[in-house]
Amino acid sequence: MIDQERSFEAAGSVEPPGIIGRIVRFILGYFCLDLFIQIVNDIPGMIERGWPINFVSMLSIILGFYLLRPVINIGFTLHSKFIPQFVVAVISVIILVYQWLLELPLFGFEFTVFLMFWMSYVFGHLGISFVVAAIIRTPGCEMRGLPHLWSKITGKKSLEHYCPGPLAPLDRWEKTLKRN
Repeated sequence: MIDQERSFEAAGSVEPPGIIGRIVRFILGYFCLDLFIQIVNDIPGMIERGWPINFVSMLSIILGFYLLRPVINIGFTLHSKFIPQFVVAVISVIILVYQWLLELPLFGFEFTVFLMFWMSYVFGHLGISFVVAAIIRTPGCEMRGLPHLWSKITGKKSLEHYCPGPLAPLDRWEKTLKRN
């Protein structure tokens, strides 16, 4: 099986998205940035009350943890495999054990701050990348949006990457619409 996060392509190898793909990327960017803003705006409340334990917050933690690896690996052209998720998991366990030993709440101050830190990074970086990719028509994966923008500014070529997520089938479908 090919590691989808390591399959970088030379500049010009991946076709840029069409208008539908760009609109979807812009909408997804809006939702990611909205979640980022919600996390950042509620910093005082969450630090005071702790992270809210409900279905939506647990789903956002799971989604953020899942997205952490491709955001870092594809966004920064790295091959770190599961290291970002491993680091977050180890630090989380250390904080939770610390809070348990001191008989503090499970989602207390320390764990909440750590959650807010890495989740705001993931959804902020992903949101900005989606919006940039939609605006400048980044070929393939939205996580290459910032490197693609940098390549436009500096004139140096940037590696491209096929989208490992659900946008690749959308882009392929849109290409078939253009051909027909």
